[in-house]
Formats: sequence, C-alpha cells, structure tokens
Amino acid sequence: MTERSVHRSVLTEEVLELIGPKTGGIYLDGTFGGGGHTQALLEACSPRGKVIAVDRDERTEEFAKPLVERYGRRFQFEILRYDQVEKLDTLFDGALLDLGLSSDQLDASGRGFSYSRNEPLDMRFDASHGQNASQLLSQATPQELEKIFRDYGEDRHGGQLARKVVARRRQEPIRTTFDLVGVIGTTQPKVLSKIFQALRIAVNDELTRLLQGLTAVTNCLKPEGVLAVISFHSLEDRIVKEFVRTNLEPMTKKPLIASEGEILNNPRARSAKLRAGKKQ
Repeated sequence: MTERSVHRSVLTEEVLELIGPKTGGIYLDGTFGGGGHTQALLEACSPRGKVIAVDRDERTEEFAKPLVERYGRRFQFEILRYDQVEKLDTLFDGALLDLGLSSDQLDASGRGFSYSRNEPLDMRFDASHGQNASQLLSQATPQELEKIFRDYGEDRHGGQLARKVVARRRQEPIRTTFDLVGVIGTTQPKVLSKIFQALRIAVNDELTRLLQGLTAVTNCLKPEGVLAVISFHSLEDRIVKEFVRTNLEPMTKKPLIASEGEILNNPRARSAKLRAGKKQ
C-alpha cells in the first residue's frame, strides 16, 4: 500500500511566482520530502513540463509513487542528495531546495528528530550511513560538543551542556531522545529545539552539504534559470543569502516569509525564509 505524506509544504505560491514554471520546462525539486512542492511544479508546468525530484531519504520513495502514477514520464524521482544532482546530467529551468525537515520525518520517522517522543537517538537522514547522534554524543570530545551546541544550536551555555553530556556518558550511554532531554534538564521547547537542531546539523554535516549543494544545483541551471531556497534557521539563511549575492542575480531584497494565514494553517511555516536568484 502506498503511503500518504502528512507534510504540508510552505510558501508554495511564492516559490511558483519566483521560479515561473512554463510548459516544456524542466525543473528540479532537490528536497522532495512529501512531494507537495513537486506536485505544484508539475501542475504549473503542464502539459509538457517535467519535474525531476531527488531526496536522500529512501522512505520518501513511497510518496513519489502516486505522482508517478498521475504524471507518468513528466515526473522522475531519484534517491540522491541534492549536492549530487550533477549525476542527473540535466540542465534545469528552475530549482527548489526546501531545507526544512518534513512533518513525516519529524512525526513518523522513529529516528529521534523530535524531543516530544521517546525514540532511538539516530537523527541521520540516511540511516544506512555514518555516525548517529547517540554515537556522536558518546565519542565527541568536550570541546567538539561545546562547538556543536554553541555554533549549530546558538546556545550560550554550550560548554555547560557539554560537561553534562560527558558526566552522563561516564555512567551510561545517551541512547534515546528522552535520555538527552534528561541531560539537558529542561522541558522548554525553545531550548530543546535548538539542541536537537544542533545535533541534527552535526550528524548530517548539513551546513557543509548546503554550500556544496547550492553550488552543484547552480551548475545545473540553464542561463536565466532560477534557484529558490527555503531555510528555517539563521545559520542556513546566512549561507543562502551570501551564496545568492555572490553567485546569482538576487530576486529577493529580503527573504519572503509566510503570511499570517499560512502560519495559522501550518505553524511550521513561521520560521521559513525564501530567497531566490537567477543565473546569468
């Protein structure tokens, strides 16, 4: 049975306005997730436009099946990181990167992205490769932990938390999300979300891959092709802002944000920022 995504894409109308899909064009969704943006692009470039979507998370393939059935050869899906899109050997008229975690990943992955449920502390997008979050907490030096919490979580008390982690792991491993919440010592969502964000970024090397991905996707754009990027925290947004300013013709003086109506219907849109640039 084909799974249905519960994720609700953000800033969809704004993305379509910036990219301007046209029939006959070829477009990239570099972060497929639940497929909401992909479907919007397919509808906007009908009847002859094509969308290629990629995602590093194998679970998202289930969400691609209904689009294959509906759009046929106009839609192509590949398990691929967006920093590897040059492997597609395709030039695009427009591309989108939505850097946020989908609701499916947050709510149903079982990989420990959310502090609200007790799950194994994994946090890898691709669960078949690399070090998971529990292993990172058990092996990183105090200095490395402090840097992760301070730089990626923007936590002024990163050193104190690093010492707590080291003290706890001397007694027993930090294996689950609730183990980590207990070490942090608070139930305040604002604090927890930043620490979980920091670990997720470190585990997946997100900021390095973001810069590599922006470069790779831009290399695959046709002249006048548009790159649109939705970020969800200041670390990403700064990288996107500088990249667009340096490598593209900026199309947004300031990042576009969700309307009050969209935030009311989808609270996760509150922190979304959309920037775009055109390739010369």
